[in-house]
This record gives sequence, structure tokens and C-alpha cells, in this order.
Amino acid sequence: MISSDIYGKNPAVKELQEIIQCSLSEIEEPLIGDLSYFSENARYEPNSLQIVSITQTDKNQYSMSYRYKWTIFNGCLDINADEFTTQNVTFMVKPEGLEFDIIDTSRGSTADEL
Repeated sequence: MISSDIYGKNPAVKELQEIIQCSLSEIEEPLIGDLSYFSENARYEPNSLQIVSITQTDKNQYSMSYRYKWTIFNGCLDINADEFTTQNVTFMVKPEGLEFDIIDTSRGSTADEL
């Protein structure tokens, strides 16, 4: 949740983008999630998260497209490979702020599998 005083307002997409941009550090980690599904060696490149677009999907619901850079070290070739990933997340505009519907991408433990 990004807290914002938008009670009784119907913010424009540009205003929503400004609110989110100012608070990216609050939601950066959950938006990026666990990169181990790419590789155990995948690492997020700090401060590379960018908002690509925001579109309204319903009265108070929006979809945000964002991208970020991550790197992976290839020990066999002794090089780092840079990759960009674009993903989407939905969020609701509520009186107390913006509530994001973030999917948990963390890898389960062996105990979870049992």
C-alpha cells in the first residue's frame, strides 16, 4: 500500500504515476520479487525500476507496466549478462492510498514441497 491523501478525489493517470514514482522505494522489493526462478545467481540492479505505463481497467482499478534490470554472472564464461524484464501489476485507488495486488514470487522451501 502506498499511502496518499486521495480521499474524494479521482486522480488522473499522470497524478497516479507521480504518486507511485515518489514511492517506488516502498514497493520496489515486492514488485521485483525473488529472481531465483531465473537463476540462483540472478541479482536485481538497484534503482533500475521504471514505470512504463499505467492504464485504467475499471472505475478505481489500474494496471501498471514496469521494467527493471537484473544481472546474472556466468561463471563458465566469466561474464555478467544484463537483462531487462517487463511485468504488470494491478492496483486499486482507495481513499487511504493505492493498494497493489502483488503476486508472491518467492521460491518455496523443501519443507513447503512436502
